[in-house]
Amino acid sequence: MSGVTGRVVSAQGVLARFNEAGILEAPDVHTAQLVARTAGEHDPAVLLGAALTMRALRAGSVCLPIRRVRRLAQFFVRDDDAQAGLAPQLDELGWPDPDRWLAALAASSLVGDEHSGPNEHPLRLVDEALYLERYWHDEESITAALLGRCGPFPDVDEARLERSLAASPAAADRRDEAQRTAVRTAVRARTAVICGGPGTGKTTTISRVVAALADQAEARGVPMRIALAAPTGKAAARLTESLDEHAVGPGVGAATTLHRLLGARPDRAPRHGAGHRLPFDAVVVDEMSMVSLPLMARLLEALGPDTRLVMVGDPDQLTPVDAGAVLADITAAGLPGPEPGRSAVVVLDHGYRFTSGISDVARAIRDGDADRTLELLATTEAVEFHDQDAADLDLEASLGLRDALVRQARATERAARLGRAEEAIEALGAHRLLCAHRTGPYGVTTWGAAVERLQRAAAGQLSGDEWYSGRPLLATRNLPELGISNGDTGVVIATGRGRRAAMSNHRTYPAYALEGVETMYAMTVHKSQGSQFERVTLVLPPPGSPLLTRGLLYTAVTRARTGVRIIGPASSVRAAVTTEAQRASGLTERLGRALDRPPGAPRGRPLRAREGAGARPAMPR
Repeated sequence: MSGVTGRVVSAQGVLARFNEAGILEAPDVHTAQLVARTAGEHDPAVLLGAALTMRALRAGSVCLPIRRVRRLAQFFVRDDDAQAGLAPQLDELGWPDPDRWLAALAASSLVGDEHSGPNEHPLRLVDEALYLERYWHDEESITAALLGRCGPFPDVDEARLERSLAASPAAADRRDEAQRTAVRTAVRARTAVICGGPGTGKTTTISRVVAALADQAEARGVPMRIALAAPTGKAAARLTESLDEHAVGPGVGAATTLHRLLGARPDRAPRHGAGHRLPFDAVVVDEMSMVSLPLMARLLEALGPDTRLVMVGDPDQLTPVDAGAVLADITAAGLPGPEPGRSAVVVLDHGYRFTSGISDVARAIRDGDADRTLELLATTEAVEFHDQDAADLDLEASLGLRDALVRQARATERAARLGRAEEAIEALGAHRLLCAHRTGPYGVTTWGAAVERLQRAAAGQLSGDEWYSGRPLLATRNLPELGISNGDTGVVIATGRGRRAAMSNHRTYPAYALEGVETMYAMTVHKSQGSQFERVTLVLPPPGSPLLTRGLLYTAVTRARTGVRIIGPASSVRAAVTTEAQRASGLTERLGRALDRPPGAPRGRPLRAREGAGARPAMPR
C-alpha cells in the first residue's frame, strides 16, 4: 500500500477503483484477494462483495445488504477524507447491477446460504445480505438465545416484590411509575431491557432491581448472586461508584467489564461459555449501547437458563466501535415480557438531571425533527448556537466560549496548585469541548491546540515543563493493575511528593507509572460517551461530512447537565438530525420473523409505564 495515497499496489480492476476512491482500504482488499485465491475465485463482483463486507464490518455493520450498499458506503471513508468533510463520489464508481451481483455471489464457491453447514464457506448470502461466516453465526445464536429466554421467570414472590417497590423513598411519586414497571419486569422476566436517555434514572432503577432481587432470594432463604457489568472499564467504574451512592447492600460486588466477567483470554475462547456457565442468578449489564454483536453472543452463551439477564442503556446513543448495534436492534424488534401482551422492553422517559431546555433539544434530535431542533437552538436559554463555519471562529473574539475556558483554566490550575485533587477534577468537568473529528480544521488536534494556548496563558502555565499543574489528562488505554480505564480523565496536581496525576477514579499516580495518558483539551464525541459535564461545547464539521449523524449530535448534547454551546452552520445541524447512522444488521428482522411477525409488519414497541405498550416507532435498520 502506498503510505501517501492509501492506494493498494496489488489491487486491480474494480478493487483498485474502489480503493482509490477511499471506499476500500488495505485490509479489505488483501483479505478479499486471499480468500478468493484459496477457492480459485476470479469474478470481480464476488471479490468486490467480499472486500466490501470486510469494510462494512470495520465500519460497524454486521453484513453487506447488496441492494442498499450505496447508502451504506457513504460512511466508508478514510480518516483524511472524513476530516475534510468530504463524502465519496459513489455514483461514479460503476457499481454492479444488484440482480447480477446477487446471482454471482449465490453461484460462488466462496458463498453459502442459510442452509449451509457451519464453516463450509467463508461467506454467507442470506436475505440478500452478505455475511462473514462467524458474524452470521453470532447473529443466529443471539436470536436463538434471546427467544429461548423470553417469558416469565418461575416462582416470583409477588407480595414480596410489591413490598420491595413500596419501600422505595420515591414510591409515592407518580413520575416513579416507569421505574416500578422496570423493576417488576426485571424480577418477573428471564430477560428484560431497560431503556432511557441520560438523567432518566437508569442507575437508580438498577439499584432498585438489585434490592428487589435480593428480597426475592431472602424470601427463599438463599443468597442472591448478582453480577454487575459494563462493556468498558470506565463504564464499570462509573456504575460501581453510582451504586455505592445508592447503597445497594451487601452481597453485590463491584461492577466489572464484560470481558473480565466472561474470562476473556488472548487467542483463546473465554473461560465462561456453553460448557462453563457463569455462576450467577442474575447478570445486569449497563451501557448496552456500547455492546457489540460478538460480545453479546459470548455473553448469552455463558448464561445458564436459570440466570436472569437485565440489559440497561440508551439505544439512541452512538453505536459500539465494533460491529453491531445490539441494543437498538433488540428494542426495535421487541421481546415478549413476563405476561401475555406485555413487552420485556421498558422505557424510562422522565428526565431528572437536565434543564428542560436540553431535554427538549435532545428529544427533537432523537425524533429526527430538524426544524424543531433549529427552533430550540435559537430560543432555548440553556443553549448557545453559533450558526457559522467552526473553522472561521476566533476564540479570542467569541466572548462566551473564551470566558468559559478562562474560568475553567484558572479554577483547575488554582485547585491543582493547592493539591486539591477532587476540586481540580470538578473544575475540569465544568466544561468539555467535543469534536466529531479527530484531525483537520474541525477536529480534536486543531481545536485542542487552540484551547491549550488560550487556557495555559490564562492560567499562567507557559513553561515547557510537560507535567505542569493543571494539565488535563486523558487515559487512552486500560491499565487494570492501576485501576485506570480507557477514557478516564485527570489533572496534574502539586503534592508534597511532587507533581502527580489525580485521575477521575479518585486516585493519584506518579508520572513514571502512567502509560497511554495524553494531554486533553478537547475530545471526540465517541470518547465522551458515558461521561457527564456541566457544560459542553460541540464543534460541528460542514454538512458534507459523513460523520454527521443523529446519534453523534444526540450523544454530544446529552453529555451536558446545564448548558450546551454548538458551533457550526445550521445546515450541519440539519444534516446531523436527518441522517441516521447506517449499520446493517439482520438481527431485528430475524427476531421479528421468529416472533411470527410477517416481513414489513410493525416490530413491536417498548413498554411505557402509562401506556402499557407504546413508544416511538422503531426506525428501519
